[in-house]
Amino acid sequence: ATNLLDLDGVADSRYGEVDSYFLLDVSLAYKINPKVNLFTNLRNLTDEEYDSILKIVLQVDEIIEREAGARGLIHVDGKKEFALGINRKPVLVDSFGTLDEDRWWDAEAYDNGEIVQLSKEFVRQHYIDIEHQPALYAARKSGSPEPPIPKLPDEIINRTSELYADMFERLTGSEF
Repeated sequence: ATNLLDLDGVADSRYGEVDSYFLLDVSLAYKINPKVNLFTNLRNLTDEEYDSILKIVLQVDEIIEREAGARGLIHVDGKKEFALGINRKPVLVDSFGTLDEDRWWDAEAYDNGEIVQLSKEFVRQHYIDIEHQPALYAARKSGSPEPPIPKLPDEIINRTSELYADMFERLTGSEF
């Protein structure tokens, strides 16, 4: 198994005080156009900081994609959270490669022309369908109190539990 903490820039308890903190799906932007630094104005990143972040993201994604591919999964995308530590050194500061951060497809289904999402997208879609998400965004935009989060139906809770257990087994090769 690869020790991800060996990657240059991956967070550990030594990264010290944080100058800046941001979410960045740099891997997706890179896949769209690797020649354009889309983030230099986001947080006043220098080209060197951007390149360092990109290197970390691509290293992490390479490991995730290799391991996922060996288990019949396609790693579609995911978020990476960075901070700028001592001397503005980019540091990866949160978990990655889980169902909370990433989206996955079943590789066999994809090879047969079908996309089977193995993510919690159906939970998000439920909140859209019952109009909670639009109400939440409208409240945030207007500065109004956010509406309470409606309880998920048992069907969605059970489906989510089954997905997490199945993906645990697929990603780790261990029984849940």
